[in-house]
Amino acid sequence: MIFGPLFRTGFLIEYFLRGADWFGAEQLVVTSASSKTAIGLASVARQSSPGVKRIGLTSPGNVAFVAASGLYDEVLAYDDIDRLAVVRSVAVDFAGNADVLGRIHRHFEDALAHSALVGATHIEARSTFGGAEPLPGPKPALFFAPDHAVAFFKAHGAEEGGRLVAAAWREFLKAADGTIAIERLPGLEAARTVFTTMLAGQIDPAKGIVIEP
Repeated sequence: MIFGPLFRTGFLIEYFLRGADWFGAEQLVVTSASSKTAIGLASVARQSSPGVKRIGLTSPGNVAFVAASGLYDEVLAYDDIDRLAVVRSVAVDFAGNADVLGRIHRHFEDALAHSALVGATHIEARSTFGGAEPLPGPKPALFFAPDHAVAFFKAHGAEEGGRLVAAAWREFLKAADGTIAIERLPGLEAARTVFTTMLAGQIDPAKGIVIEP
């Protein structure tokens, strides 16, 4: 319930990038690396594209959690973006943080082969990607999962497509086992509190919160 829909988006992102031969990139740079969709993407990339190095960027408080998942080859805090090797790369931005995205583009410049925008976990900074100045490198492109899902199932059919997703899902569940603890909370008031806490970026990524009626 917690990982399922988000995993499928991660699966489709990897499928799209692999279909484009990763735009010739050697490494994948993922923001908001502790998010469920990012974890799903990292898992599928490890399964299907092991030759592409997986780098997770996250807030300092989440570095240990992301590293412990074992799904990334390297985990860095956002302040350490300048430590990334400048080789041909693709970036997948789940954070929607204008400053972070701008720093990634300015760090890699023409070495950045593709820049995908998926969601916005940093609500306060989602309105203007990269700031007022034009970003070096490729123009960030929105990844719209429903369109990619239609293309995926058109290419493989419902039965084979379902089999491919299920196989990747089973491997992901093995990797994700034990990474989060389920916390059950009752009622709408709890839902309201959790929602506002999440917007403030104060939810522990090691918790999977279920609101019960």
